[in-house]
Amino acid sequence: MPQVVCRLRRSAALALLVVAGCALPGSDGASSRAAPPPTDCSAFVGADRNAVLPGYLLPGAAGQAVCVPLLLSAYRPPADYGGRDFYVDEFTDAQLKARWRGCKADADCFRRIDAQIQRWLPPNKERTTRSIGVVDPSGRIDPDGEVDLRHIRRPAFFARPPYREAIAEAEPRTFIVEFSAPRDTYERIDLNMQDTLKLRGWYIEGEGVDDGKGGRQRALVIMANGGGGQMTAIQHPDEQAYRIDPATGRSVAVAFPNAKTETMGQRWWRENLHALNAAGFDVLACDRRGEGISGGFSDTNTLEQGEDVFRMLEQLESGEGLRLLTPSGQVLEGRAAGGRLLAGMKAKQIPLLLGGYSRGSMSAAWAMTKNFVESCSYDVPVVTCTPPRGYTNIKGAILLASFASGAGYVPDASDLRDRNLFLGGMAADHHIVFYPSSATLAGMARWPAAFFGKGLWDRAESLEGTIAAYDRIQGLKEIVVARGPHSIETWDPADLRYLRERMVAFAKAAVTDSTTLPGAKPWSDLRGLVATTLDRRETSSRP
Repeated sequence: MPQVVCRLRRSAALALLVVAGCALPGSDGASSRAAPPPTDCSAFVGADRNAVLPGYLLPGAAGQAVCVPLLLSAYRPPADYGGRDFYVDEFTDAQLKARWRGCKADADCFRRIDAQIQRWLPPNKERTTRSIGVVDPSGRIDPDGEVDLRHIRRPAFFARPPYREAIAEAEPRTFIVEFSAPRDTYERIDLNMQDTLKLRGWYIEGEGVDDGKGGRQRALVIMANGGGGQMTAIQHPDEQAYRIDPATGRSVAVAFPNAKTETMGQRWWRENLHALNAAGFDVLACDRRGEGISGGFSDTNTLEQGEDVFRMLEQLESGEGLRLLTPSGQVLEGRAAGGRLLAGMKAKQIPLLLGGYSRGSMSAAWAMTKNFVESCSYDVPVVTCTPPRGYTNIKGAILLASFASGAGYVPDASDLRDRNLFLGGMAADHHIVFYPSSATLAGMARWPAAFFGKGLWDRAESLEGTIAAYDRIQGLKEIVVARGPHSIETWDPADLRYLRERMVAFAKAAVTDSTTLPGAKPWSDLRGLVATTLDRRETSSRP
């Protein structure tokens, strides 16, 4: 078994003294950024950490210094590390599976990690089950049955009080879409499920993006929601994701569904879809396999979900395996549906952006890797790789609450210390690629552009990891950060507006082949990036 050369930093004192360097890319994308300034203060955050974290002392809006906390990286290269790129070479799929084999040989380690794996094996007990129709029976379907597409909620549903969501305006332009896909590897090998499942969602046509030359450029954004996300689920506008325990002052997650909300975060998600569409983009958003209105049993193989992007594009062009419900209520299927969307262009012609939130950032990152680098079968015992898909019309990625920098950038937190053993065990023993290895990070120098939205204490990856990903991008790029957690929908409303504005600005610049992104805040190191945040925090973390 290869030696584990990464070292977990456990001491809070050391956390205040050491911040890992993040890299500017060389010609191969490897690290070269200088180490950032050490942190110089500490502060408490609520959701979803309930912990005192290291931070930077920065000027506040009231003229007084304020400590702005963040999560740092758990793993550091040893002082004597002689390799080329620690965060790539020591966190490959092969390395992670080898560490899992070492864990299996240790009875205590295996018992601890296997208990976590069993809780996450489909059907996933760690997340909310399908909830559409719990608050209002309209929109409830059997996602694994023969579905009348007219029964799926459309944007107009959310015009009614008390929701009154902006997405309702897109009703006349919205198609209900249903794609066909094979079962994932866990379902095929472990459960012997060999049938076809259906992926369902919305395709919202846009009027084209202003190209700055008096014309409009039709372009498509494919957006993948977060884990547990159900894009047609009800969220009451007054709902809160957390409550504060008056006895302890700690944040406590609210359980869903409840009497007024089916799934939290979906209102914010639909606001993003509408903002992109209002800017002129065609928008395709589907529930992932195993979630919401899509069929399937397994919802955690993000490698397979990345492949679903290409299945959907191919079916939109050919019609094979595709059904559409048009805004006028007509059902089209097969060849009659092929070519109806994509603005009349081929799948490899229309300018494309691939976006995702949380778990959706993983599937989007895998799709980018498959397209620009190679496609590898990390979820089967013998891994094989094939050449990249080669869609030259993919202009970039939108990664919100991203996991895309890979396994080397796990944040320094006790509840995350087993993530990479969990990752290796899920892939090696159960054919499920959940969190990415370093494969997504390794190929980012070949991506054309990327936008990152990130909370300073986001548990997905450390902010240093987001910077490492950003540094590898050779083209258009931006990071927008906020004083908040992984769950972006809980951020301060001003932060949400700013993130959405910058995301749309990036998307428009990317698809019109702009070489500049006006309005992006300048920064030069980790402290400088933290200083770009607005002087406000998510409610449970306010001082």
